[in-house]
Amino acid sequence: MPQPRSSRNRRRPRRHLLPTLFVLASLGGGLKAQTADEHAAHHPQPVPAGPMSGAMANGTSPAAGAASMQAPKGMASTVAGTPGAPSMQSSGGMAMGMEMGDGMGMGGTPRRELYPTLMQMPTATPAQRAEIEAAARARIATGRSLVIAGVDALRTADRKQDLPGLQASAAQLREGITKLESGVAALDGLAQGQSPRAIATDWFKTNMGMLPARDMVAPHGLFGLTWFHYFVMALLLAFATAMVWMNARKMQRARALAARLAPAARPAGKEAGIDAAVAPSPAIAPVPVDARGARAPSRSNAWTGLLRVDKIFEESPNVRTLRLVDPGGGDLPFRYLPGQFVTFTIRPNDKPVKRSYTISSSPTRQGYCEVTVKREARGTVSGYLHDMHEGDTIQVTGPSGSFTFVGDTANSVVLMSGGVGITPMMSVVRYLTDHSWRGDIFFVYACRTEQDVIFREELEYLAKRHRNLHLTITASEPTSDAWPYDHGYVTKDLLLAAIPYITTRHVHLCGPKPMMDAVKRLLAELEVPDSQIVTEVFVGKERTEPTPVGPPSVDAGAVAAPAVPGTGVAVAKFVRSGQTAMLPADKTILEAAEDVGVNIEYSCRAGTCGVCKVKLLEGAVTMDVDDALDDEDRRNGIILACQAKASADVSIDA
Repeated sequence: MPQPRSSRNRRRPRRHLLPTLFVLASLGGGLKAQTADEHAAHHPQPVPAGPMSGAMANGTSPAAGAASMQAPKGMASTVAGTPGAPSMQSSGGMAMGMEMGDGMGMGGTPRRELYPTLMQMPTATPAQRAEIEAAARARIATGRSLVIAGVDALRTADRKQDLPGLQASAAQLREGITKLESGVAALDGLAQGQSPRAIATDWFKTNMGMLPARDMVAPHGLFGLTWFHYFVMALLLAFATAMVWMNARKMQRARALAARLAPAARPAGKEAGIDAAVAPSPAIAPVPVDARGARAPSRSNAWTGLLRVDKIFEESPNVRTLRLVDPGGGDLPFRYLPGQFVTFTIRPNDKPVKRSYTISSSPTRQGYCEVTVKREARGTVSGYLHDMHEGDTIQVTGPSGSFTFVGDTANSVVLMSGGVGITPMMSVVRYLTDHSWRGDIFFVYACRTEQDVIFREELEYLAKRHRNLHLTITASEPTSDAWPYDHGYVTKDLLLAAIPYITTRHVHLCGPKPMMDAVKRLLAELEVPDSQIVTEVFVGKERTEPTPVGPPSVDAGAVAAPAVPGTGVAVAKFVRSGQTAMLPADKTILEAAEDVGVNIEYSCRAGTCGVCKVKLLEGAVTMDVDDALDDEDRRNGIILACQAKASADVSIDA
């Protein structure tokens, strides 16, 4: 009797076909030696079954005898349909076939398969279980006979190379193995004590590749999850908690930084610490904080004190650089951004004179700052600075200015300058290369002769060291045939050749006003948007006698009457102070205020920083430079005291 297989083996019934065939093939010699009677025993003839009686073959031979089986009351079954299949009949007269093979009985009455019949039996009596076992064993016997006959047919067909015979024998083998496995599965289920319905359900699930119910792992724990699920959930929860905590810390630091950036009154001369508050003056746009971790810049004009000249570098015949340090040692007492400036105060005749100069060094060099100064023919402060020596001290106020770039507002930049207007560009390019900024830097510099090129050696070194720095220099009057750069002024063709896709670039422009006006016209012709152009003018307003560099700008918009020409001396009335001052045609409002002791804050005296903004109440003025004013300022009658001049009486809110 075949031994019942485990449920693990029953889940893969089809995979036993080849091993079975190999076993049977190994017995081929014995099969050939069978007698005719033995062969007939493997192919028994159908046994007639009457309506009220049935004979069950033992699965080996008709001559082996038949056993009659009585089904329980209410259940009559006839097991037939294949050679050697038994038949069962109930004592109650209600016939229900448990077909072992074909779908029709001998008399044409539809008979039912074993497993569909079992599906309708929730429970079974001992007698019924005995009948099921007998039917299962008969099914095994039938399957064995089919397999043996199929092997014989397979050998014959293979020898004759009979393809249809091979296909038929393969089908016969599959049918026999199916009957064998289904019978064994039924016996296994009975041995496990399963109900008939459970036996049939497991058989169907096994044939469909599903795990039988008794082999399924019962869920355990909360929600039926395994310990692996709990571990993964705990890991994800820990990760989410860490992310929430990090975000909370980031927001806390951001709030602390915002608190430090809030405007706060600080006395003049107090040193700005590392975390000094940043409060832009009303006339200066807020400066960005360096996203790369540099310390925040100090509040505009937050520090005033003495700095010592540590070193002096001669850049050209009339340009020198002063390196300024804290006399007490250590880092500078203020922080600045590339492109900002400081204001020097000197007293040549016991009268304070202030001039502003852009810092040309990089903020990454925290121990010093450098200013690069061109000696003007009649310049009071520039001459004073050129006469200084290493070890001298000078009063400095700073930092100020919004003409800055730290690389966080664009992915490329054009730094275009002329003459000493190169100083803010040097601060920017030094800063960007110190930080290994990856954006393209297009450096365009215009000068008169090759001797006038400031920082030439350093620029060439930086361009060789940093491939994203593209250097273009042009001289309008070169004196040597060995000049390796461009000749002439800045032209449209030069810009197109030096700066690809110029309409997409962020442009910083600084230099004398005539040069800047010409370049801005070229940029407009090239359709570079105004919103991408940032300018700062170097007009040489430190001269003792102002020199206009272009046509006068429009008058203050608050006064409808135009300036009244005249030969007499106008009077400036400072309303809040209650003071009046003489106002010659060549004197600015700021200079007139200084004559009578009216305090008007200022810094650059060049019309670019906007610190000296005041409101014009009456009269009209003209200004050479009004870059620090916007349209709203002009509509509200705001003027720049360092630039405003008048030929008729004016009233100032100061």
